[in-house]
Amino acid sequence: MKKIVILIFISCFLYGCHDINKGSYEEIINFSLKNEAYKLKNHTSEGYSYYLPKGLKIKEDNKTNLVIQKDKNYYYLYLDLISYHNKIKEEYKIQDDSFYSQTIKNGDKFGYLEINLKEKNKYLIEIMYNYAKIEVIVEKRDINEALSYSMALLSSVAYNDVIIENLIGENILNYNELEFNIFETVKNSSNLIEFDGNNTHETTEEIPDTDLINKR
Repeated sequence: MKKIVILIFISCFLYGCHDINKGSYEEIINFSLKNEAYKLKNHTSEGYSYYLPKGLKIKEDNKTNLVIQKDKNYYYLYLDLISYHNKIKEEYKIQDDSFYSQTIKNGDKFGYLEINLKEKNKYLIEIMYNYAKIEVIVEKRDINEALSYSMALLSSVAYNDVIIENLIGENILNYNELEFNIFETVKNSSNLIEFDGNNTHETTEEIPDTDLINKR
C-alpha cells in the first residue's frame, strides 16, 4: 500500500494533479499510459491480470467478460485472448461523424477511443487498447471521469502467455457462441453489449476513487 501511495505521489509530481474535467481526452489517455502505479496489479484472472481503480466494483465476472460498476454507470469489459495470442492487428479508421474519434498508440500496443451521442445527453464511450475493450454510456459531464477510469484499467492489463497457450491448447477458449469484435465499434457491428440507455443493475453507493490523480 505504501508503495502505491509513493508511486501516485511521483505521478502527481511528474504530470501534475488537476481537475479531470479541465483536461483533454488526449491528456487523460497519455497520463494513463505513463502512470507507473497501474503496473501494480490487484486482480488476477485466468490468463491475465489488471489494476482495478478504487471506486470501481465488479458486479459480474465471466472470465473474459466483466460488468463493472461506478455509481450509476456500468462499464462492460471484454478481453480477446485469442486475438492477443495470434497477435491480430486491425487499423482503426477515424470516424469524422463521431463526437470524438482517435487512435491510441504506445509502442507496440494499439487501440482507439470513439465517443458517440446515443440520445439526449447520453454518450457511448468505446475504448479498445491492448486487446481489451470497455464500453460505457454516461452523461456528457461524466465523460472525462469514465475515460480516466477506463484507461487506468485497460492500460494495466497484462497477459500470461503460458496460461493462454494452455487454454487454447485445451480448447477452453471458444468464442463461437459470442460474436464480438474488439476492433469494431457498436455502431458498425453487433457486439457484446446491447445498449438501450437503461441500467437494470441495482445501484449502490461507492467510495470516490483516490487512486486517479486527476480528481474533481
